[in-house]
Amino acid sequence: MNYFSLLRVCRGWILVGGGLISLCVAAELRAAVTIQTADGRELRGEIDERTTDETLWIRQEEEAIVLATSVDWSAVAGAAIDGEAIDTAALFAQWPQLQSVGPARKLSETMELVASGEQRRLPLQIARRIVAIEIEAFLINMDRDVEPDGLSLRIAAIDVDGRPVPVRGSITARLVGERDELRTGRVRFEELQRWSQSVCLEDFEQGVANYPLRFRTVRPEFDWELIPVALLNVRLGVVGQGNYEASIPVELRQFNPFRDQLQQFERSRFLPNELTGRVRRRGVARPGSGLQDWSR
Repeated sequence: MNYFSLLRVCRGWILVGGGLISLCVAAELRAAVTIQTADGRELRGEIDERTTDETLWIRQEEEAIVLATSVDWSAVAGAAIDGEAIDTAALFAQWPQLQSVGPARKLSETMELVASGEQRRLPLQIARRIVAIEIEAFLINMDRDVEPDGLSLRIAAIDVDGRPVPVRGSITARLVGERDELRTGRVRFEELQRWSQSVCLEDFEQGVANYPLRFRTVRPEFDWELIPVALLNVRLGVVGQGNYEASIPVELRQFNPFRDQLQQFERSRFLPNELTGRVRRRGVARPGSGLQDWSR
C-alpha cells in the first residue's frame, strides 16, 4: 500500500524521509452544494463518494474535522450548486460528476502511520443513518433513603437496518405531569422538570445507553396532588443527522396498596422509623386521629 496517497487530501508541505513532499500540488475545484430537505433542514457541502441512486451524502470539511450526513433522494425538496438554483432531477442526473473523495483520517494519524513504516489497516467509520429512537424509563433510588429519587432512562438509536447503534450528540428530556389541585378541584398539566445530557459513543453498550434523571424540582412521594403517571418526552440530537423524539408514560409513584392506605388514613406514605428525605418528628399514634405529626 502506498501511504503517501493518503496525504493527498491535505494542504501544505510535510517533511518525510529527509525531503519535502507537496501534499497538494494542484487544488481540485469542488462544487459547493446546498440541499433543502422536505423536513426543513438545509445541508451544505460537497457530494460525497458514498452517494448512491437511493441516498445522497453531503460532506463538510474544515481543518481536521469532517462531518457527513445523508438524505434520501426522495426527501430532497430543493438544491443549488455554487449558489445557483438547480432542479432536483438535474442534480440527480449530475451527481456522479460532482462527487468527491473525502479524507480517510486526520493528518496527525496519517503522519504517525508514515513515520512508523508499519502497514496498518485504516479503520473505516461511516455514520449509520438513524431513523428513530426507542426509550424506556423506570423509577430508581439514588441515595440511602427509601423513596425513589428519579428515573433511569434507557435510549437506543435505531439505524436503517433496525439495529441499535452508538451515536454522539445530546439529550433533552422533559417530564410533563397532571396536577389535581385539592383545594380548587382544578386539573392542570405542567412541565415538572427538564434535563440535558451530552451523549458520547462510549456511553453505549450493545447499542443502548443509560442515563439517571434525578428529581430536583418535584417530589412525587410527598406531592399528593400529582397524578402517579406522567409523560416523559426525550429529544436526541445526533451530530450530522438532526433531532429525533420519543415519548412514553412513566410512573411517578409506584403502585403500593399499603402506602396508599397509610396516605389515606395516617396522612403519610411512610412509617415513622423509615429513613426518608423528609425531616421527621416522633409522634404517638391515636387510632383514627391520623399521624399528621410524623412528617413536616
